[in-house]
Amino acid sequence: MAKIFNRVEEEIRDFIDGQVQISPGYYFSQYKTIKRISLYLNGKYASGNIDSQGNYKYWYDIITPRINSEIKNIDFDTKDIKLESDSEKDNLALILANARLKQWLREKDQSEALNDSVEDGSAWGNVVWKKVKDGYEQMDLINFFVINQTARTLEDSPVIERHILTQSQLRAKKGIWNDEAVENVIKSCSDFGFSSTEDGVKQDNKKTPYYEIYERNGEISEAELGEAQGKSFDYNKDDKYILAKVILAGIKQGTTDKKGEQFVLFAEEISEMPYKEYHRGKYQGRWLRQGITEILFDIQTRANETGNQIARALEYGAKQVYQSPDELIYKNLLTDLKRGDIIRTSQLNRVDMKMDDINNYVSEWNMLMTLADKLCNSFEVVTGENSPAGTPFRLAAQQNQNANKLFDFFREKLGIAIKGVFQDWVMPELLKDLKRKDILKITGDPDYLKRINEVAVSAWYLNNQLAFGPHTADQAQMLKDAKMQELMSKEEIAVKMNKELWENFKPRVSVVIVGENTNMVEDLQTLGTFIQ
Repeated sequence: MAKIFNRVEEEIRDFIDGQVQISPGYYFSQYKTIKRISLYLNGKYASGNIDSQGNYKYWYDIITPRINSEIKNIDFDTKDIKLESDSEKDNLALILANARLKQWLREKDQSEALNDSVEDGSAWGNVVWKKVKDGYEQMDLINFFVINQTARTLEDSPVIERHILTQSQLRAKKGIWNDEAVENVIKSCSDFGFSSTEDGVKQDNKKTPYYEIYERNGEISEAELGEAQGKSFDYNKDDKYILAKVILAGIKQGTTDKKGEQFVLFAEEISEMPYKEYHRGKYQGRWLRQGITEILFDIQTRANETGNQIARALEYGAKQVYQSPDELIYKNLLTDLKRGDIIRTSQLNRVDMKMDDINNYVSEWNMLMTLADKLCNSFEVVTGENSPAGTPFRLAAQQNQNANKLFDFFREKLGIAIKGVFQDWVMPELLKDLKRKDILKITGDPDYLKRINEVAVSAWYLNNQLAFGPHTADQAQMLKDAKMQELMSKEEIAVKMNKELWENFKPRVSVVIVGENTNMVEDLQTLGTFIQ
């Protein structure tokens, strides 16, 4: 099975060490860019925080506040995900499906997952989700290798994922992966240490074994897939390429005596790539789009240089240095003199340690901050800081409205990506689960409890209308209100499911982020104009 292993090893090495030409004179490495983004987000210099003269290099973080400002203004949450249907007969099914979706979002702690997506989308500029058995998971871009770095989407490139699994996690894959191969990997590929990246420094751990697993999704030849599956193959004939998922272990040698053993844990043809993606920026000849961190690479670098130069100038300016032609004068006035001592000297002058052009550095710093605000749309009106004194309220409102148009665009792009994740991966599984249930219990959501109770009250009134005898419309409403109050006193509802309810029910996922359908600032301006 050397063929598939050689392919994966070569692809990983080319991705890590190689570069691709984006345009004449411009060569790009996604792996190096990702590592640099990680350094900048952690506020660390690649060469360390001590310079060649032994001075500490301060990191002036101008990136994080701008990321936080964008996250705040995008304001995405689970409440924005809803199901819709154009058919009136789907009303009850739609209420129940939305209630189940809200329960699933709480059970799977999707609030935190969506927050991670928004944060990574702003900071890294890219988010990738992958379909898994019980929903989806977000990929770690540091260990996510897009082989064709110039691809516009992941449909155009093979992808390799690097995972570090514990033995219990590996054993849990039995029944999904090849059981015999799993046992062989446990025996032969253990490593008492791990590294967070492909070429990182390994952290030794003498007690817990770890296993390095690689998953490749993308096109390979039928012969390579046949070899990985243990079937007969012929590399001499013309072969066609197909989409396949292959999971491997032993790309690197383990620490046991059986070094160099390699195993195929899973190999099957697939119909489509198991990924969905969000990109903050536009396509510029490379799959990895720019996020706020990469946009501010140069400005952050220069801000660090300028900030440290100002710090050094202030440090030198604070020193007290004197000069005198007398050889008998004290060497150090601060340590050699005592209170009340008298100095006898013909001349004692203070040396000016002030940096004359420090104001130029301050001006450059202000220029860098202004440029960063323009690049990241992080003006005062967006971040929530006070506007300059005398700024008219109407002008500030107009500025805020215009500044937020870019965030509306990001919301729309993110909403489209999230909608695809839920429409294609989450909803089919939820509907299967609902169709299998005989009773659905709904708890903890007052909105859906009320809506279902309204349906139950209407059905109760129609079923018992004859028993009530003659009564007016007001009396009917009183009966309904009393029943509604009785039902709302319960903290949960058990709804008996009807299989016919779900026939031909195909809802669509809608992501309606607050502020997309209505614009309060615009409405207030219209009202203000009308009042005048």
